[in-house]
Amino acid sequence: MKKGFTLIEVLIVVSVTVLIIASISGIMSGVFISQSKNKAGDKITQNGVWILNELKKNVLNIDNNNSKNGGKFTCPVNTDGSSIVITSIKDGERTTIKCLDTIDGYKIASISGKTGVGTTIYLFQGMKDIMLRDCNTFVSCSTLPSSELSNVKFNFTLEAGMETLSIGLTKNFSIDVTLRN
Repeated sequence: MKKGFTLIEVLIVVSVTVLIIASISGIMSGVFISQSKNKAGDKITQNGVWILNELKKNVLNIDNNNSKNGGKFTCPVNTDGSSIVITSIKDGERTTIKCLDTIDGYKIASISGKTGVGTTIYLFQGMKDIMLRDCNTFVSCSTLPSSELSNVKFNFTLEAGMETLSIGLTKNFSIDVTLRN
């Protein structure tokens, strides 16, 4: 009797080995994709929360008793909902918080100072893997007629896309800031 393995035994061992390797690689790829989604989601959340805090700081810096508006805060939002003009309590200068549609994509900017000599600070201008979705209804404002309360609401969507993994995540961000006149 000859000692050794038959062709069938060798094929069975090779087949089982290939199945085990395929299973492990599928699991590892799933872990990698899941980890990438989590990192992208965390990055979106960090950026969105930072932007919301900066927008809130700008609005809370409004001069509610601005004599130009008769001592009352008005809701100066443009018709397409992409910007709001406020007056700073610190220096009386006007600041425009605006969502811009540029060649490089959408950006959120705070434009401060006197007309023609203002300073533009981009609160968000897009990144390699995170983008602002659009400027529709970026800001809205309302003042209750029989009340001394005004409400400014900012709304935007950030999107992270990782084309190599076919991952696309979006997250909506919104903040309401209420002011007393």
